[in-house]
Amino acid sequence: MDAHAVAQPTPGDAGNARWIKNLIHALVATAGPDDSVLAMIAHDQARERIDPAVPLIEVTDRNVSRLLRGAPRVMQRARADIGVFNYVVPFRGRTPSAVVVHDAAFVTNPGWFSRRDREVLGRLVPWAIRRASVVIGVSHAAAAEITEIFDIPPHKVHVVRTYPAPVFTPDPSGQAAERVFSRFGLRRYVLAVGDIHPRKNIGSLARAMALMGDPDLQLALVGRPALGGEQIVQGANAHWLGRVTDEQLVDLYRAAAVVCVPSLYEGFGLPILEAMACGAPVVASNRGAMPEIAGEGAITTDPTPNGLALGIREALDAAQAERLGVAGVQQATNFSEQAMGEAGWAAARAAVS
Repeated sequence: MDAHAVAQPTPGDAGNARWIKNLIHALVATAGPDDSVLAMIAHDQARERIDPAVPLIEVTDRNVSRLLRGAPRVMQRARADIGVFNYVVPFRGRTPSAVVVHDAAFVTNPGWFSRRDREVLGRLVPWAIRRASVVIGVSHAAAAEITEIFDIPPHKVHVVRTYPAPVFTPDPSGQAAERVFSRFGLRRYVLAVGDIHPRKNIGSLARAMALMGDPDLQLALVGRPALGGEQIVQGANAHWLGRVTDEQLVDLYRAAAVVCVPSLYEGFGLPILEAMACGAPVVASNRGAMPEIAGEGAITTDPTPNGLALGIREALDAAQAERLGVAGVQQATNFSEQAMGEAGWAAARAAVS
């Protein structure tokens, strides 16, 4: 497994890194007697976040292109049967590979990317898809989209959906709200998780909060605030929390009046799943893979200020919030370590068969 994205130099992992980390854990949990997993890491902190049963191979070069040039030697020395990579695969070597394409946003929404990123992804991802033995989509929606966009034979595409880590559970002690108030000074808040980026659509959520006009309802934002972020959320009673630990994130989910995922596009939408697993009322965008992940466990709505405001108002109703909490926990059980591991091994075996 190429796990160089795990433990990028931040307190937490972004969505793609969480998917990688979860797949490693799931593969170990479902491995047969002749199966083993190795991980290539580029950050020493990854040692604390990856299953201790997994042998780790540290690659000192974090430049992706040079890392991929060296990967064939690493796989050959490890006698690996397959290498699993994200978006791009090694330029040479005989070891079969699987490429994980988390989404195709660089094709469907090119304006969200720099010119350089568009050019690099536009050149390397299609090449990787052609070269790889199998292609992995992180949701049924993402798999269907990449199959169509890149004209991939359907039999070559496998769906491997992640799951909420075991720490994401409803509040067993009822103390999460007090811990959140003590640490962050928040009482009644709508929580959004994700860096400021056009796809995350935080501006529409901020305008939705302003439309609601509830002075006691705060907007709590987990992630990196971009330059000008304060202007984006002006008038929304917003509080930037920056990066938080997993333990803090769990408490923030548990104590939230509503968790809102207003993205314009997601290949999966992990905060939806994590929040549901914690028993939080969730309002999510109806774009991309998000309705698939939400199922009947969340309110889905058009990600406009009006649509989000209506969804949040509905979720704030006490009876609806209770219903969503129960339904969300139930929906989250459809995503498991066992299912991810089995799907991952199936994709790996298809690549070498």
